[in-house]
Amino acid sequence: MLAKVILLNKSWKTVASAANYVVDDLKRSPEQAEPGRYEPEDAVNYLAREGVLEAASFNMEGLNPTDPDDRRQIIKLMDGTARAWASRSKANPKTNPFYHVVLSWKAGERPTVDQATAAAARALNAVGMANNQAFFAIHRDKDHHHHIHIIANRVHPDHLILTGPPRYDFLVLDKTCREIELEQGWQHDNGPHVVIDGQIKRLTHALRRQLGLQTDKSLAPYAPAVKARMGEVTAGLPSLAGWLKNKVAPELVSTQNWQEFHGACAARGLRVVKVKSGLIFEASMLDKATQTKASAVHYALSLGRLQNRFGEYQSADIATVPALVVNGPKFGSTYNDYVARIACGTDPDSQEHPGRTGRGDQREQARLDRAIARTALFEQYKAEKCTAKDSRKAARLELRVLHKSEKSDLLQQIAAAKAGTVAHLQNQYGSQVARLLWAAQRTAAMEDLVDRQKRERLTLTHANAMEWLPWLERQAALGNEAAISALRGLRYRAQRDQNKQKAGIEGEDLGLISHFKRKGNGIRGAMNTDYFDIRTAQLRITSEHCIEYLDTRGKVRLTDSGPRIDVAQECDQQALRAGLLLASQKYGGEVFVTGSLAFRELVAKEALMMGIRLRNPELSKITLDKQKENEMKL
Repeated sequence: MLAKVILLNKSWKTVASAANYVVDDLKRSPEQAEPGRYEPEDAVNYLAREGVLEAASFNMEGLNPTDPDDRRQIIKLMDGTARAWASRSKANPKTNPFYHVVLSWKAGERPTVDQATAAAARALNAVGMANNQAFFAIHRDKDHHHHIHIIANRVHPDHLILTGPPRYDFLVLDKTCREIELEQGWQHDNGPHVVIDGQIKRLTHALRRQLGLQTDKSLAPYAPAVKARMGEVTAGLPSLAGWLKNKVAPELVSTQNWQEFHGACAARGLRVVKVKSGLIFEASMLDKATQTKASAVHYALSLGRLQNRFGEYQSADIATVPALVVNGPKFGSTYNDYVARIACGTDPDSQEHPGRTGRGDQREQARLDRAIARTALFEQYKAEKCTAKDSRKAARLELRVLHKSEKSDLLQQIAAAKAGTVAHLQNQYGSQVARLLWAAQRTAAMEDLVDRQKRERLTLTHANAMEWLPWLERQAALGNEAAISALRGLRYRAQRDQNKQKAGIEGEDLGLISHFKRKGNGIRGAMNTDYFDIRTAQLRITSEHCIEYLDTRGKVRLTDSGPRIDVAQECDQQALRAGLLLASQKYGGEVFVTGSLAFRELVAKEALMMGIRLRNPELSKITLDKQKENEMKL
C-alpha cells in the first residue's frame, strides 16, 4: 500500500466542505478550492461522496461521518477546537490546522472496515495525532485500488497545541505502510522502505535497483494518473494519457532531434504546447480538446530531459514537419480514431470478449454485423453530442432563472411572515429566545432550498451527461440492442481481472441463442425442488441488462451478462451443465473457463463430453487425456 499527503492551502475558515466530499459527490477536492483560501469544511465534504457507506471517527465519541447529523457534529467539534487554538495562539492565524492523508491498497486488495480502521489508527499514531480528532472514509472505485481518506485535526483537543505532522512525514507514512502490510498480510508496495526477511529497512535507489525493486519511473507499467483513471471510469473510453503511454511513447522517445519529435507528434495528431512548467500534449477527442503532461506519459519526455538530449527547445518548423509526417505512422493511428475503434469494439484493446476463438463464416459474419451496428451507434452518439451543447446551455439557463426566482419568493415569504412569527414566539419564549428561534427557522428554510436546488442541478447534469458510458446507459434503457451489447462489453472489460477468480464460462457472444423448448413426447412426474434445467428455468432481466436463470424456488443459479455466464456456486453441477448448454449456443462451441482449478477441471470434463472446445491452455492436458481415452475405447 502507498500513502500520499494531500497538500492544503494555508488559510482556513471552517471544516464542513472537506467532510462532505469524503461522503458526498462534489466536483472539487480540497486542493482545488478557491486560490488563497481553504475552508476546512472542504475536508468533510471531500470525504462524503455519494455511495460511501464505510467511515469512522477517532476521539469524537463514535460519531459516524456517513450520517448527516453526526457529520454536522464532527464539523462543529473540529472547527471549534481549531478556532479555540487560533484565538489563543501567537502563530500565524492563517495556518491550516487540518491534515489530509490518503492510504491506498494495491489493485485487487479489498480492505474491510476493521482493517481500514486499524490502518488509519496506525497512520495517525505515526504522525503524532493518535489523540487528536480525526475521521476517515473508504472509497471503493470501480477499476482501480481501494483507498481511504483521513482528515485529522492537528490541534490537540485538550492542550490546544499543534501536535504534528513530523518533518519528512511522507517517509514516516511509507514505513507505516510496510508495517500495515506485514500486520494485515497485504502485498508489499514500492517505496523507500522495503521488507527483507520480515524486517523493514530503508534503502537508497541504487540498493533497491540492485535488489530488482523498481525505482525508475520510465520502467513502470502503464498506470495513468488518478484523474485519467477516473475519467476512463466515468466516460467508458480510454484516456489520452493511457493511449500515449501504451501506443505512442516509444515512437516519441526514439526521436533524435526537435523536428523529428514534432513530426512524430504531428503524425499522431498531437499538438505540443510549451508552458512554464514543461510540455503538454493536446489532442482532439470528438468535439473537444484534451490535454496531458508530457512528463506523465514517459519519464524521458519531460522538457528538461528532452533539452538535455536535443538542446534548447525549438518549436515546430512548418516547412519540414509535413515531410516528416508522410514518413510517420499511417492514417488511423490518432487518438480520435483509437477512441472510435474502442467504442465500436473493433480494436483488440477493447477486450470485450475473452479473445478471438477461431474463425468460420458464421463467426466472421457475426463480427461484421456487430461492428456495423456499433459503428452506427457511435455515429449517432457523435451527432447527438455535437448538437447537445445548445440544449444543455438553455436547460441550465432556464434552471438558473427558476432557482433565482424561488430564492426571491422564499425571501419575500420569510419577510412577510417575520412580524407574526416573532410575535408568536415572544409570547411563548420571550424576546431574546424568540429572535434566536426565528433566525434558526430562517436558516433552516434557506438550507432546505439550497439542498433541493443542488439536487436539481445534479439531476440535470446527470440527465444531460454526454459521456459515452452514461449515454449508452440511456440508450440501453430504451431497448437499443447495440447499446446493450456495448454496455455489456464495457462491464466485462472493467471486471475482467476480478472475474478470473469467479466461477464462470466466457466466450465471444455471437448472438446465436434460441429459446429452449420442451419436447412434445415425454414422461413427467413430481419434480425435485432443487432440480434445475435451462429449458424450464424462470428468467429475470436485471437493471444491468443481465439475464438471471432461477430454479423452482426462485434461487438464481446462472447469470448471463453477454460475454460471460456466471455460475452461482462452483459445486452446482446441474447449473454447470445448464451453463455449458447455454454457452454452446451463445459462443459457437468454444469457451474460456474461470474460477478455481477444481471448478475448471470439472467444467473441462463436462465440456468434452458435450463436444465444446476449451481455450484454456492449462486444461489442454485434460483434453489430450480424454482424447486418448476415446481412442482406446475405439
